[in-house]
Amino acid sequence: FPFLIDPNTGVSMYESGDIVNYLFQQYGKGRSPSTGLLESTLITGWMPTIFRAGRGMTLWEKARPDPPSKKLELFSYENNPYARIVREALCELELPYILQNVGDGSSRTKLLVNITGSKEVPYLIDPNTSTQIGDYKKILSYLFQSYSASPSPV
Repeated sequence: FPFLIDPNTGVSMYESGDIVNYLFQQYGKGRSPSTGLLESTLITGWMPTIFRAGRGMTLWEKARPDPPSKKLELFSYENNPYARIVREALCELELPYILQNVGDGSSRTKLLVNITGSKEVPYLIDPNTSTQIGDYKKILSYLFQSYSASPSPV
């Protein structure tokens, strides 16, 4: 389930449809969500989840119970399949993280390029260990080795 916390307004909410409507009302400069945007979650959200046997929807039984002291940071954009796999692992391990969306035209893309010299995603920064990784297979290996009680299920 998505849960939004907007530190700019103090609003917190569940439900993807409500979140989309809120974001457009608050930050959309008078625009409304595109027709079909909310309905498209069946294809963009549920279908990949079904094909990946529900990965990212449950806690991995070997996840460490103690979260890291600082949030990890993931540079990603929604439709990148490799970034999705990393987000699934972060959810399964219950790791708190900040998601930096760097879709085409995003102002955060410059931040990513300044850090990495590239626009390639996913890219993970772990301030707990000063680790920075850009290849999704390396990111997965790192996450499960660093934040689980046993080897990777991947």
